[in-house]
Amino acid sequence: MEEFCEEEEPPGSTPFLRAVNLERNLRLKKFFIKFEGANATGSQKDRISKLHVLRAKKLGYRTISLATCGNYGASISYYARLYGLDSVVAMPQDYSHERSLEIIQNGASVIELPGKYEDTVSAMRDMASDNAWYDSSPGSSNSDLDIMGYEKIAYEIVSQLGHSPKYLAVPVGNGTTLSGIFNGFVKMYNHGSIDSLPALIASSTANGNPIVHSWKKHNKKIVDLNPSVLRESSINEPLISYKAFDGQMALNAIYKSRGYAEYVSDEEMVMYSRTIEQTENVHALPASASTLAAAVRIMSRKNDESECVLVITGRNKLWTTQ
Repeated sequence: MEEFCEEEEPPGSTPFLRAVNLERNLRLKKFFIKFEGANATGSQKDRISKLHVLRAKKLGYRTISLATCGNYGASISYYARLYGLDSVVAMPQDYSHERSLEIIQNGASVIELPGKYEDTVSAMRDMASDNAWYDSSPGSSNSDLDIMGYEKIAYEIVSQLGHSPKYLAVPVGNGTTLSGIFNGFVKMYNHGSIDSLPALIASSTANGNPIVHSWKKHNKKIVDLNPSVLRESSINEPLISYKAFDGQMALNAIYKSRGYAEYVSDEEMVMYSRTIEQTENVHALPASASTLAAAVRIMSRKNDESECVLVITGRNKLWTTQ
């Protein structure tokens, strides 16, 4: 794996805040927000998109491609334009396409394909191979960069908090973000930089996610879902899947951390998203607000008042880091 020089470091150093108003409103103790919405396109995807674009450019590719539900496409197309590459973004045609205009404005070619998200990833992988495009889709041969990019979130949390938190809540779709963050904590633990690993709280949609499903069934091996059980909506699109591309890695991390996995309804995601915005003036995408719903449920059940860090995405222009 090639190294990146200092000026090519991925985005990061996102804000970290004690959610004192949220604590007061929900009668919580020691809740913190790691706000990934401060990245240029409003999500943690920027951390890996820049790395992929730089690798594609270094390897001589002229076009970078991917399949997305929206956020990743906005991020890749942003950095592709920034570094002078063409981008091709595929999306399931039945999805909401809330970020399609933004992706097009970034200069990307947008392809709408029939089928589920996983079908779009598979089709895009074939197209990338046929057209000699750099494939940045989940589960591609370039996905080592995904884990590397998300590890930095763990390093920042420890630096900003001063130690490893007791709980860390992360939304899961493919499980890539959770896996990368946890890998960062494991590296610090193995190096003696921290003396404990956080217990992971993986949150996802009640309408279908194999990571949560497998954990709740006490399976140690990830079990794919039947695509017919999925119920996509504009709220749960970032989370829903029948095959999580990094699902096994994420499931392993939950077990290793002695963590938990919880389903969250669309209604709960919207409610907690509004609560975060109203109390902390932080715009939280509903899918990422699932972390708060899951953490409140688990910690209330355990009557545990330990500190918990929520990984939240959204669009607060005031805090944009790029």
